Amino acid sequence: MKSHRNLMIGFVLLLAGVLGLVTMDGMMDRDGMKRMMKNMMGARLPPGINPADLPEPGSAGARLLAQYCTQCHEMPGPGMHSASEWPPVAARMNQRMQMMSGRVMMGMRPDIQVPTRRELAALIAYLQKHAQKTIDKNQYQDLNTSAGKSFAAVCSRCHALPDPKQFTADEWPVVVQRMIKNMKIMAKPVPDGETVETILGFLQKHAR
Repeated sequence: MKSHRNLMIGFVLLLAGVLGLVTMDGMMDRDGMKRMMKNMMGARLPPGINPADLPEPGSAGARLLAQYCTQCHEMPGPGMHSASEWPPVAARMNQRMQMMSGRVMMGMRPDIQVPTRRELAALIAYLQKHAQKTIDKNQYQDLNTSAGKSFAAVCSRCHALPDPKQFTADEWPVVVQRMIKNMKIMAKPVPDGETVETILGFLQKHAR
């Protein structure tokens, strides 16, 4: 297991060197790390959000999100996952940070910091507090309609099915357009205009 992990780390760092993402002193900076991740993922990572747009932007949780989660990719929003999904996601990301932090392979070392246990717990608590609110299917009898099925099929491609009551009828169009933009960036199948309008109508019908 250890040899496999070291081999993977060595491959990542070698790739970084080939891509020109390592500084003269052998340190891979944050921008280099982000470019490497985009290259490895085929530029299909979701775009980041403005830190000022985070829930409770001045809180400790928002600060920790900006400090640790933007080391390898853009700023994720807490709404990317549901409350139950965030702990395993955070654990996986923490494991990757630990693997990369302080490792020197072929004279190169990524500039990666690792949160303490307390910081990780605070970060997960923040993410769960502002996580995607998932739909209670028992409350929506029209999920079996054409509009409901389109909503369920399209919106579950990237995340848990959201509760329409998360936003108002006036807010949903902006949210939907942002999701469509993300789908294009991540090379996900994008619904046609008629389907988008059908989904939007369903969301607005049940909005808060």
